[in-house]
Amino acid sequence: MLIHGLSFRVNWSKFIVGASFFIPCLDTEAALAEVITVTRRLNYKIKSKAVVSDGIYGLRVWRIK
Repeated sequence: MLIHGLSFRVNWSKFIVGASFFIPCLDTEAALAEVITVTRRLNYKIKSKAVVSDGIYGLRVWRIK
């Protein structure tokens, strides 16, 4: 995935139900759009939230189904 010009690699095969990952970013809506593109193709159900993790703003994404 390309977010803010940076490449983020997610091992989607190991993204199991209940797992989450964090993307440090300022534009969480754009980041979420990229994540949704991939997860729809893989038929994953996700939940996301803009959060501050260890003092860094970004997007946390959980796989729920």
